[in-house]
Amino acid sequence: GMQIQMLGVAAAPLDGGFRRETWQQLSDGPILKPELPWEQQCIEAPALCKHGDTFFMFYAGAYNNKPQQIGVASSKDLVHWQRVYDEPILPNGAPGTWNSSESGHPYLFTDTSKPEPEMWLFFQGNNDMGKSWYLSKKRVLWRDGLPVIAD
Repeated sequence: GMQIQMLGVAAAPLDGGFRRETWQQLSDGPILKPELPWEQQCIEAPALCKHGDTFFMFYAGAYNNKPQQIGVASSKDLVHWQRVYDEPILPNGAPGTWNSSESGHPYLFTDTSKPEPEMWLFFQGNNDMGKSWYLSKKRVLWRDGLPVIAD
């Protein structure tokens, strides 16, 4: 069956009502597919932001609790993507910690209420192979134009 989960890209005009006939595929193949060992058979849950003139996609690699971890890729045009790091930007936790089964399902939120906007990476984790879910957040900082997770 179909076991490999990957990402594609399509676009539609904002005034097109998002009807099926208004969508256009922008790539002949996946824009990101699992290739690194930690990504196993799945890339899902893309969360995008723009920093400078570059788009960044935080994504979940591997299926839930395999363990799922969060990676990051970059693009100038939203169609051609390359990984920023070969390892997860946010790995699952060590054995015995609250997120030892996974750190996944990323979402980015920018708090613009501060004089300097703060970007936060929200994510889901658990330590019981998915019987429960906990949400947490980590601050995203920028060093030399690349995202890093604050301690």
